[in-house]
Amino acid sequence: MQLRAASAADLPFLIEMLLEACNWDGTPWYDEAKVRADERAWRYLAGWPRETDFGVIAEVDGVPAGATWARLLRGYGYVADDVPEITLGVSPAHRRQGVARAVLSELIANARAASYQRLSLSVDPDNPARKLYASLGFVKIGVVGTSDTMVLDL
Repeated sequence: MQLRAASAADLPFLIEMLLEACNWDGTPWYDEAKVRADERAWRYLAGWPRETDFGVIAEVDGVPAGATWARLLRGYGYVADDVPEITLGVSPAHRRQGVARAVLSELIANARAASYQRLSLSVDPDNPARKLYASLGFVKIGVVGTSDTMVLDL
């Protein structure tokens, strides 16, 4: 597995990963047209990349396998204007192979290097990724709708 910074050219893959995140339980809540039409969902990628956006792509045998990115926005996991919210997705063929941990660990290192103090996210309590987030130090600080807001102090 190779890790690299996400770029503007990665937008199509990031859209795929946003759909994986939105449809985490296998229910096809969103497709690309619906995610683009829903401002609450599309704000996670609209105008990618903005000056303060950063992300990590994992490639396996030269093929994108997973991604995580951070963005300053008032999203589902919003806690403060200066706390980037992360989104993470892994292609189904590459799950349970350490891709999510690898990209998220690299993103956390990048956030520290950029002098951010915290990262946030929103996750359904039943989403298996919640265990990964907790294992990396994210803690639940609240609930919005049916999802937990988690924060990592850097």
